[in-house]
Amino acid sequence: MALKNLERELLKDPILLRLSNLAKKEKVSLILVGGYLRDLRLSRQRKDYDFALPREASPFITVIETAFRIRFFRIGKDEETTTFRLVQPDMSMDITFFQGQTLEEDLLRRDFTINTLAYSLEDGTWHWAKEAIHDIENRRIRAVTDRSIERDPLRMLRAIRYLCTLDNFSMDQNLKEEIASKRDLISKIPGERIRMELDRILLSLCQDNGMRSLCETGLLTTLFPELRCLQDLGQDEHHHLGALSHTLLAMEEIPRAIEWARSKRKEFSLSEEDLISLSYALLFHDIGKHDTFSKDERGRIHFYHHEVFSCQAAERIMERLRFSNPIRHRVLRLIRNHMWILNLSPQTRETALKRVVHEMGDETPLLVLHSLADKEASRGPLSRQNDEGVEKHCLHLLELFGQEEILHPPLLVTGHDVMALGYSAGPRVGEILACIRQKQVEGEIKTREEAMAFLRDNFRINPDI
Repeated sequence: MALKNLERELLKDPILLRLSNLAKKEKVSLILVGGYLRDLRLSRQRKDYDFALPREASPFITVIETAFRIRFFRIGKDEETTTFRLVQPDMSMDITFFQGQTLEEDLLRRDFTINTLAYSLEDGTWHWAKEAIHDIENRRIRAVTDRSIERDPLRMLRAIRYLCTLDNFSMDQNLKEEIASKRDLISKIPGERIRMELDRILLSLCQDNGMRSLCETGLLTTLFPELRCLQDLGQDEHHHLGALSHTLLAMEEIPRAIEWARSKRKEFSLSEEDLISLSYALLFHDIGKHDTFSKDERGRIHFYHHEVFSCQAAERIMERLRFSNPIRHRVLRLIRNHMWILNLSPQTRETALKRVVHEMGDETPLLVLHSLADKEASRGPLSRQNDEGVEKHCLHLLELFGQEEILHPPLLVTGHDVMALGYSAGPRVGEILACIRQKQVEGEIKTREEAMAFLRDNFRINPDI
């Protein structure tokens, strides 16, 4: 799209047209820069506006707030990198001051050439760093200068995120080599900033490209040194790959696991938090194998209780990257139970499957998807023998998941009923109530009368009660 056509297209946006009129009226050099223009040229959906403004024009921010009846909030303690931000359900807007004395200096301090295309809403002039137009047209991610990564090491992850989220883009070989050589700089970045970029990579449609690039550049094991011990770790006959390769393949299998479940008409909705939790659980699920590696007298490899050690390592990682408590809890729960379905025998009764659903609750579909992805990434001779049984159990679990009486059985007896038999308030009361709920889930108890009879027959302290 020629720049003149690009200008006509962008001024069809009522927000930009109104800001352009304000900038002309106030004679302020308000510059639209970065992702909006890149995406406009690529004919992609646009909802985020990034503006650059000379520092001396800072009062213009108040003019915008008054005209649009909005209020920016300020982020960043450093005056040089302060951002004025507005976030609404259908769009966001950032205004930052020039990094340097001029717009040209500002563009040279930005991350990648594809993000340096700039348009002045005051006078209609175009600006860009060297190679910007060429790189957008050729879909190439290239650093603006050889100091780009050093200025903000998070740009290494951002480059990989763009690789995952921009259609058919490739990374410049020089940039790839620079990331590999400077990967240790990522340790300077706060954990929450790293996690936010990783989340966006994992939620992208090309997650596998992202994980592959993280691996090739060495960023993956720099971010997660706990994974290094899996690089050369051989596995048992359930697996055709080493431990780390298996982990990465299991993550690639997530979309196919979802597609398989839905092809069987097992519909369930997945939120972004669901997908994030599942992805991290698969990434961390086998970290504990290094600590539990053993061989028996016949030379067979075992990893007994590796899920316990995987949970411990995952907890340390998530603390380091400042995961939210809900996601941390879900990831650990999936890791702790990730062998449950895979270890079920073909003869497992429905009552045992009901226990899985009741114990996992709303996480049941995620455990099913985890098991399917894990299974598909395990192509050893022993694994193929179990395929049919695992898939059969997964389908049955998804059917049972739709039954409310299994997920949330009605309350038939209370703690007061238990204590009426002579028990004091405490953990034992909870254990007894859990036992009764389990019998409800298995279908052995259906009414309050049956629950009270079971309670008296099995837990009565005083025979006279």
